[in-house]
Amino acid sequence: MNIFENQNEIQQQQISPNELIHELAKNRKTRSKEPDECNFYESADDLPDPKELSPEQKNLMIFDDFLLQKQNKCEAYYVHGRHSNCDCLYLSQNYFKLPCQTI
Repeated sequence: MNIFENQNEIQQQQISPNELIHELAKNRKTRSKEPDECNFYESADDLPDPKELSPEQKNLMIFDDFLLQKQNKCEAYYVHGRHSNCDCLYLSQNYFKLPCQTI
């Protein structure tokens, strides 16, 4: 069964968002016919330095539920990520607690 055939089936199987993203990346082919690579990190401490990303590849970093953690790594992505061809998205329930000068 293709995981994307029916949204109701996805909800009934209680597929986690991480599993869904992995499946999307695995099934999506880029121009080079290679599947996209997805990595998930549990805390900001686990994030690689933005300088370690390959600027030859398109990179996307999505920060979700990082509000209660140190923001240093997230800020580094917003300040230096463009040099590594990295776009960033930050999902937060409270905009006013974020370091608004960098994020």
